Amino acid sequence: MAQTSAANAGPPYIPNVAGVGGRPTVSQDIPATAIFLLMYLTGAVANMAIFQLNRRKGHKFLISWAMFGFCMARVITCVLRLAWATRPSNPRLALADQIFTNAGIVVVYVVILLLCQRVLRATYPRLGWNRRLNKTLSVLYVILVFALLLVIAFTILSVYTLSTTLRSVAHWMQRGGILYMLIFNVVSVGVLLLSLLLPRAPDSEAFGSGTMRAKVTILEVAVFFGNFIAGFRTATAWAAARPASEPTWYDSKAAFYIIMFGFEIVVVYLFLFTRIDRRFWVPSGSQKPGDYSRPAELDSEGDAEVEKA
Repeated sequence: MAQTSAANAGPPYIPNVAGVGGRPTVSQDIPATAIFLLMYLTGAVANMAIFQLNRRKGHKFLISWAMFGFCMARVITCVLRLAWATRPSNPRLALADQIFTNAGIVVVYVVILLLCQRVLRATYPRLGWNRRLNKTLSVLYVILVFALLLVIAFTILSVYTLSTTLRSVAHWMQRGGILYMLIFNVVSVGVLLLSLLLPRAPDSEAFGSGTMRAKVTILEVAVFFGNFIAGFRTATAWAAARPASEPTWYDSKAAFYIIMFGFEIVVVYLFLFTRIDRRFWVPSGSQKPGDYSRPAELDSEGDAEVEKA
């Protein structure tokens, strides 16, 4: 989201405003980034191992695969940041790092809302499976993808032009895309609150393993961290730009590693340690009230498919 300096010989141009985490250095960023790289890589291996073990038992849970993808995207982010630390004047590494930092977290946002939907469908099936509600949420997913593409496209534009007008347009488009990501996360809060505040429906269903209270607690933690990350990103995106030589507290490396990476790691390992692949699994093709409590059907190869979101 940074403006660029005209001091470079040509595009892409090096940002001349402060950004969250600042420009990485060998002494400070390589040790911290290496630790997070190891944690993300471990998360990727664990999620893929769980996915493959479950698949062989006829228990497909594609959210594990999605979390594997997120962790691998973050591994790439960390590798780019390590490379950028050793080549701090390379604008292409800076651009690639910024793109992956913005893009990866969207997977977590989607997973959290999907899990909240499952709880609502189980506790209040008539509302959870309401056609209008499901269509609305489907539209929100599509807009999220569109918002992400806008953020990426205008991030690239912002470092490939010196036009003040184009940079201003790119800046506002990035702000709009990031703001929508926050709104998307707030929807997760609303869906979860409906599950908690509405009276338990007489036709409520149980799904997966463990109690509904445990499922809700897991989601409360995940929703909190997801919204905190999205809120922090939005606040920093909408804050007045500051020169790279005069960063404020939210541009610090501590803020970057604790809020951007640290809170993500909490969600990754929360899902792993609580085994959401067991707690939030639903039968194949679930599309209406009663489907969550019906026996799972196996396909011709003995594999159970996941719910059609």
